[in-house]
Amino acid sequence: MKYVLKNQEMQTVDYETIHGIGIPGLVLMERASKAVADCAAQMINHSKRILVISGIGNNGGDALACTRILLEQDYQVDYMIVGNLEKASDDLKLQLQILKNLGYFPLEDANFHEYDLLIEGIFGVGLSREVGGVYKEMIERINACGKPVIAIDIPSGISGDSGKVLGCAVHAAITVTFGSYKRGHLLYPGREYCGDTKLVSIGFHNQTIKKYATGYTLEADDHLMPERKAYSNKGTYGKVLIIAGNETMSGAACFAAEAALRMGAGLVKVLSDIQNRPVLQTKLPEILFGERKDLKESLNWCDCILFGPGVGVSEETKEMLEMILDKGTKPLVIDADGLNTISRYDMEINYPHGLILTPHLMEAARLMSCDIAQMKEDLCQNAYDLAEKYHCIAVLKDAATIVAQEGDLVYINQSGNDGMATGGSGDVLAGMITGLLGGGLSVHEAAVHGVYLHGLAGDHARRDLGAYSMIASDIITHIKDVTGGSYESVL
Repeated sequence: MKYVLKNQEMQTVDYETIHGIGIPGLVLMERASKAVADCAAQMINHSKRILVISGIGNNGGDALACTRILLEQDYQVDYMIVGNLEKASDDLKLQLQILKNLGYFPLEDANFHEYDLLIEGIFGVGLSREVGGVYKEMIERINACGKPVIAIDIPSGISGDSGKVLGCAVHAAITVTFGSYKRGHLLYPGREYCGDTKLVSIGFHNQTIKKYATGYTLEADDHLMPERKAYSNKGTYGKVLIIAGNETMSGAACFAAEAALRMGAGLVKVLSDIQNRPVLQTKLPEILFGERKDLKESLNWCDCILFGPGVGVSEETKEMLEMILDKGTKPLVIDADGLNTISRYDMEINYPHGLILTPHLMEAARLMSCDIAQMKEDLCQNAYDLAEKYHCIAVLKDAATIVAQEGDLVYINQSGNDGMATGGSGDVLAGMITGLLGGGLSVHEAAVHGVYLHGLAGDHARRDLGAYSMIASDIITHIKDVTGGSYESVL
């Protein structure tokens, strides 16, 4: 697990590290600059030329210190500074003076096409205004030259809080960031502008970062699956009840049920339209099948519940959901048409036994009575608002899915890919989360771990098939690659 910070939180960590703990700012700058220089050294050899483009803040100070380190290592490096030096930070002025003392002076201008690698440190994560003037011109030149770019901390022009492009932004091949991820590294479009983000330690201690963090993300070496014991039976790993699939949507029930089984659920019972029995029991002979009229009895049987994939939106589905909310006593996942039923009938939800809602942006907009543009404006805050309104774990599905609950850190997912934008992928996710509930994880753990493992299985599928050829069942096929406890990261 890695913590994720907002801009102000990172600035607080930086201040406390320097002024509270006592690690000098120049020590942090030197270590950050060395990390960037090491990254550059891995990309090119000494016969290639490097241009470093600095702003006038401390991000620019990192850039100039990096210039010095690369020059010490006999790389061919030039540098230039963008902005009014009279307004430069003290640390940048110091780094500039060191370079001048060594006989290295900034260029007034350069032909970017003559260089093999650019390193840019124009703005840091604290940028909050639209980029304009000479800075905009410089960023546009960087992007137009077609050379690989290393961004220091975050690509200039990207909001560290939201990942939004503030007018224009550098397209980086690699971003080297320090201490902790910032939200802008993980949220789109910033995540795409970052390229490959490398997180390095430069002296910010984890206890300080943890103290101020409001978010986190998972990585492939985190232990995510429920424990399995030698002395156990099928009942040990949960009786999962899935209410899914109307007469035209048997596939949704199949995807959810198989995903739950592949996540280790001991028993899976599917309540579906009677016409779906032949399809479901032919494709998945491992499941138990029941009709919707069996709901009340099944609620007493199960350990966890999934309601919604492919059930349609009607008075019947409303009545079924009302029965679950009234009679159910086990953790509940509501997905797809279950969510649409809530918004269509303006249902009030109060389920004290553990509730997970899994809307995509359109479904979330309906639940929150707003439009998609408003949902996109601040995904993390809107996920919190959804969790607060429905007293649930909110899984806000997007290219970077957000998981939120009241009073806890927000989770920002970094697994998954565009090949997963295919029909049935959401049904698979809902089944995976419910399977983890059956295995004994808490509602919050099941939601977060399910989202990450779903994306990771999709990454394995993309590696094998490519984004264009992937379908939802391929994600299920690759669940085996992410549930074994040890596997190669494909991030």
